[in-house]
Amino acid sequence: MDEFFSDLQNKIDEVMPWIGLYIAAASAICTLAIAADVFNGFRSTKLWFPCKYFSLNATYLTILGVAMKLPMDLNTLLLYNSDGLARLSSVVFMSTVMANFMLSLGSMKDKEILMNVVALGILVITIVVNVWIQSFQLRSFLGKYTNFGNSSMVPTTLMLLLLATLVSSAITLPTSKRSLESKYQEMHKVAMGEEGMVKRGQGFKIDKRMVEGMKKYWVMAETSNPQFVMARSVLCTTSSVICLLSASFY
Repeated sequence: MDEFFSDLQNKIDEVMPWIGLYIAAASAICTLAIAADVFNGFRSTKLWFPCKYFSLNATYLTILGVAMKLPMDLNTLLLYNSDGLARLSSVVFMSTVMANFMLSLGSMKDKEILMNVVALGILVITIVVNVWIQSFQLRSFLGKYTNFGNSSMVPTTLMLLLLATLVSSAITLPTSKRSLESKYQEMHKVAMGEEGMVKRGQGFKIDKRMVEGMKKYWVMAETSNPQFVMARSVLCTTSSVICLLSASFY
């Protein structure tokens, strides 16, 4: 009977490399999407890197659920330091992803923000609880074979801080967007009045004022972009600092 269970465990272990490739593929998809946003930001000279390819939605949350299999699996034994390091890297990767999700909130409607933030919160809290359970319950075992039991506490705590920052942004964003829309409409009325004055003008002054008016409209459109407003917010800066701290710890 012991030989039977040993053979069965060996068969199960044979598929682990394929599961690892599955996790790596999901992580690679997220990484490539983030890299595409960075490239698009440099190409369009928008160094606040708007979220065009990588945003907080059901698709990427599902992919992240696959990529986060290691920290979400309580049955995975951490027999080697590399095992603990792999799980720790998943936690740090999740923190990086959450920081990149911040800007995408600006392009969502109120209902979408609520649904996606709640789904992300469930995923993050599940990861943190699973990691903490294994760290506390198996501390004596982990202390002998790996340093993961101690080193996992700081990144998971930082990840909770990132979640709190993202939730705070989600709560304040609807009010900020309404205020921004009101100010934009006021500026629009002023610009339309100036446009009427331009139409009654003549000669070179008309062209010059028209150019100035076009520039003003462009600035209004750019500064009224909710993602741009999010990028300039204190909460977005805070999330970036927390992400850097998590990466430095790793």
